[in-house]
Amino acid sequence: MLKKGDVILVLLIVFGICLSVIISGGNNSDSLASWNNAGNPGKEEVYAIIKQDDEVIKSINLTKLKKREVIKVSGQYDEFIVADQKKICFMSADCPDRLCVKTGWIDKPGQIAVCLPNRTLIKIVGNNDKSLDGAAR
Repeated sequence: MLKKGDVILVLLIVFGICLSVIISGGNNSDSLASWNNAGNPGKEEVYAIIKQDDEVIKSINLTKLKKREVIKVSGQYDEFIVADQKKICFMSADCPDRLCVKTGWIDKPGQIAVCLPNRTLIKIVGNNDKSLDGAAR
């Protein structure tokens, strides 16, 4: 049986959780993006940097990309990278484990997708490229 103090404590915790969800706007990635981009609203451009053996193969402005682009990367293994508006992924690869393909789409600055057997890296960067998130500021 719950005592009066236990009930009050549970109600305070529930109230605190509800208040924090209301203040943060729920789980909305747009509100987080606007928080991260508070000094430069609406001007965030997102780029994908594709590297192989630590050499830049291609840099793509994902924000301005209007149509789907397919990039073939050759090496020990062949792989196809697909860039679409504001996102990019390894679409197919003939490497043994295919973990790069299983990574899926990436679209936020700081995210990476890697094909270790082919030594290929896709990294998403923003034009202000601050590696801090909203909580660390």
